[in-house]
Amino acid sequence: MKILQLCGKDFFGAGRAAYRLHQGLSNAGVECEMWVGAKRTNDATVVDVYPGGLNKRWTKVFVKLEKLKIKLYAGGANNMFSLGSPAHSIRKKIEKAKPDLIHLHWTNRGFMDLNALKGIKIPVVVSLHDMWWFTGGCHYDGECGRYVEACGHCPILKNDGEHGLSFKHLQTKKEVLATVNNLTFIGLSTWMRDCVAKSAIAQGHKVVNLPNGINTEQFAPLNALESRKKLGLPTDKKLILFAAVGVMSEPRKGYKYISQALRQCNPEEYELVVMGEKSTEDSVGGLKTYFLGEINNDALLIEYISAVDISVVPSLQENLSNLIMESLACATPVVAFEIGGNSDMITHRKNGFLAKDRDVDDLARGIKFCCDTENNSELSQQAQQSVKNKFNIEDVSKQYIELYKTVISEQLPVSSYQ
Repeated sequence: MKILQLCGKDFFGAGRAAYRLHQGLSNAGVECEMWVGAKRTNDATVVDVYPGGLNKRWTKVFVKLEKLKIKLYAGGANNMFSLGSPAHSIRKKIEKAKPDLIHLHWTNRGFMDLNALKGIKIPVVVSLHDMWWFTGGCHYDGECGRYVEACGHCPILKNDGEHGLSFKHLQTKKEVLATVNNLTFIGLSTWMRDCVAKSAIAQGHKVVNLPNGINTEQFAPLNALESRKKLGLPTDKKLILFAAVGVMSEPRKGYKYISQALRQCNPEEYELVVMGEKSTEDSVGGLKTYFLGEINNDALLIEYISAVDISVVPSLQENLSNLIMESLACATPVVAFEIGGNSDMITHRKNGFLAKDRDVDDLARGIKFCCDTENNSELSQQAQQSVKNKFNIEDVSKQYIELYKTVISEQLPVSSYQ
């Protein structure tokens, strides 16, 4: 069985999750290659499929052309919106590699032309790291729900009519994917599975639920006091971790809510650590804040997660957050809203706290509850064990291998819903 995984990157976001699966499959003895458009690992089985400066320049051109098309046809976008083209054509490379199965992850920003899938005879599975594969172009729909029928009047676009750009893109996507005769969508969370199952795109295709996994030997707690001293963080404060790229500009990430909730925390007692952002500011919500910027080193990431008391993920829509999984694996409780796939990982008051959706007071209540010394110790023990039980990459990889075998043998009936 030869598996080909395609993802724009082998780092950050979907790329991190895809690479962890790639490692898990390889360690399980599966013949597996991962193709990316931007590579940072030294893994020889991860291939930069567009090497050289010219290919990289073309990728940038494709991204600019896509933005221009969105601006011309819809006045631009208020948030991330992708069309799957223009992009590199990868069809011939795939067919030359002759995989038994193609596993697609996040493929936008010039990485892969959607039309590469038209009429393809190789079985395809798609991991849904966000909602893009079944919407008219948005990556999260802001709860508009239009993808269930036909999109149009997209709230992400500045000027989109009933049969505008989002409607047309959804129709194009539906037509292309309809020609893939063996296609399976993987909802990484139960929430994402339920979303895709009711979408216009998924009708006639297979839908299953399988999570991402994590190496629980690597992601494990370090001594908090030693980590704080090493990182130059205070040893006498309750430290809160908040992490997300573009968090100051993307409303979905919930910066508005955490900044308000933190105002209910005593600045003499609490301080904040922010990963993924650089800032000239020294405080958020009245708390002293350490802005760390982007962290791509797993060892350093584990140090920071181990050093803090809790992580807070206040997203308004969330699939299966890497940070939540990483934090719990490192025995750090997590506070988040009870939305999306958060409840797949967080058990309320057992390994974290699920606040009522967009309820600032409840979010603040969760922060204080999880930071309480006695609660924190008990929650931490449950946190690490919960990830070992459900998301250990060795066990998760076995589930994917079984899915691959079933898809390749076409034993899974069309329109199944697991």
